[in-house]
Amino acid sequence: MIKLDRAEKPTYLTDQKVTELTQEYIKDGKSVWNNNNIKTPLLNSSNNKCAYCECILTKESNYMEVEHFEDKSHNPDKVVLWENLLPSCKKCNGKKGTHDVLNEPIVNPYIENPKDHFVMRLYRMRGKTDRGINSIDVYGLNHSSRLVFSRFEIGEKISELISTSWDRVNTYENNKNTRSKNKLIDIYSSRLSFRNKNISKNMY
Repeated sequence: MIKLDRAEKPTYLTDQKVTELTQEYIKDGKSVWNNNNIKTPLLNSSNNKCAYCECILTKESNYMEVEHFEDKSHNPDKVVLWENLLPSCKKCNGKKGTHDVLNEPIVNPYIENPKDHFVMRLYRMRGKTDRGINSIDVYGLNHSSRLVFSRFEIGEKISELISTSWDRVNTYENNKNTRSKNKLIDIYSSRLSFRNKNISKNMY
């Protein structure tokens, strides 16, 4: 989880529209937030990632759900309040469920910097504060097969690239030949490719 900047409220969500959609939800329970005028700017604000676990929401089996930070069951008047909406994957949204964030506060990445509440140790999130500890449990941020193993794979790949880079640098310093230089270029190109491929899997 990383700090996110909330985009400006969509022009679609005028005061009149918010009132209309809220009343519609209260009346028949319709998912009035499931609209591209709401979903698209949310998705853009998180770089197409889940606001909580950071999985990419536009690839594989992941798809975006509009998450209500103050859950809609207890706060039906906030179902389309822009400041209450976040882009989430189905798993994080389902895990959080109807958690009452007012009675048991958790981290909202649009409001707080997650680094103030979490630290990474051995590829697992550790809470620095009560809010951080609660968030890890509520969002399921240490799910072994889905998140921890992915962090491990990325960490090991980074470690391997660093180790290989140092070996090649030392070889080049000793020999300073074209072949050694080309190997360094290959390592750099590989690192760029790896970064671009895995930029969505931020380890924090």
